[in-house]
Parts: sequence; structure tokens; C-alpha cells
Amino acid sequence: MERKLRILCLHGMSQNAAIFRKKTAVIRKKLDKMADLVYITAPHLSVHPDHTSEALREAAADPTASEDLKPFGWWLHSEYQDPNAEYFVGFKESIELIKEVLVTQGPFDGVFGFSQGASFASMLTAVLENRTLLPEFIPPEFEHPPFRFAMVAASFIPNRPVATRIFSSIIKTPSIHMIGEKDSLILPEQMETLANAFENPILLRHTGGHVVPSNAPSRNEIVAFISKFT
Repeated sequence: MERKLRILCLHGMSQNAAIFRKKTAVIRKKLDKMADLVYITAPHLSVHPDHTSEALREAAADPTASEDLKPFGWWLHSEYQDPNAEYFVGFKESIELIKEVLVTQGPFDGVFGFSQGASFASMLTAVLENRTLLPEFIPPEFEHPPFRFAMVAASFIPNRPVATRIFSSIIKTPSIHMIGEKDSLILPEQMETLANAFENPILLRHTGGHVVPSNAPSRNEIVAFISKFT
């Protein structure tokens, strides 16, 4: 029997691994025979009122609440940032967490991210492929190989010097980009700008909003993409 692919899954802002797992249940079931999806929770509580409900903020403040009920992010909202800082607040800690996951739970064939997690996944794809981009975090000797593919939904290039550096050259890793025509949080143009940072990106357009598409045509296109790597 062929080895199943391993895919690292990174949730969006103010979600967590359990929420992303539920929201991608249809895709996960469709990929079950060919891939194991490994969901990781980001290290930072993300409680900005623009991105969370009152219930999520209450869960975040409750030390007895399950982590599965709390909102997390890969970096913190822009109003907490020094506008001249090289990195996002929390970016370094997230890189270190993912490096540990790559070493202890990998190797991973691909990465799958949504929204902020897709932006982070795109950056990880770039720096694993080209070790000159972020050598202070991902040096040439880091033992995980480049991803073979990237799947990103509702993604964007963040406005930070480190992102400018990371996206300074074309990413050659094969990629599929899920673009919601009705997304009002991350506009389709922002997603297309991110997609254009990749060589020959596949654009999967759907009629939904800020979601991972789960309709039949989208599922079939995702399966066809993943099947190339089995």
C-alpha cells in the first residue's frame, strides 16, 4: 500500500485546530484515502473585537475553558504592532512552534492554510524552498525538506517588511489558491496578488465568501490537485 501524504493544516485568525478540523470535514473525508491532515493550533490568543465574538472572548478569558473553544492566531492584530517593526507581534513564536512540529511530527508533504493561516503557510512554503530568505529562522541546515505542494484559501500578503522579503522572488512549489468571489474580509484581488507570488498557480474560484469551499466542483479540483503527489 502506498504511503499516505501528510498535510500540515493551519487555521485562520481567531480559530483553532479543532474548529478548522470541523470546517474542513468534507474535504478531509474526500482526501481520507490519500492523505492524513494534521491540524495545529497557533500559540497566541487572538481576542481583537473585529475578529471575535463575545463568546470567544469570554472563553479566552476563562482559564477553565477548553482550548478547543478559544480563539488563536499566528500573529496579533496590526494595532498591537510597531509600524516600523520587521516582524509581526508573535511571528517568531509561531515560526518556532511550527519548526518543532515539522521535526517531531513530520516530514510533511504539503501545507494547507486558511486566511491568516494560509498567509503563514505561504510564507513557510517560501522559506523552506529558499533557505536564503529567512536564515535567522529557517537556515540551510534545518532538517525538514521543502513542501511538495501548498493549498491556500482566502490568503493575502501581509503588510510587513518580513513578508516583503519572503515574497521577493517567485515561489516554485506547486500551489492551489481558493478564491471566494463574495469574500469581503480578504478581497479576491488580495488573494490573486498572493497567488501571483507562486509559479503557475492553480486558481480555484468559488461563489462563496470567507470560507474553505466544500461544494462538489471545488472538492473535485482539490482532489485532482492532491492526486498528482500520491
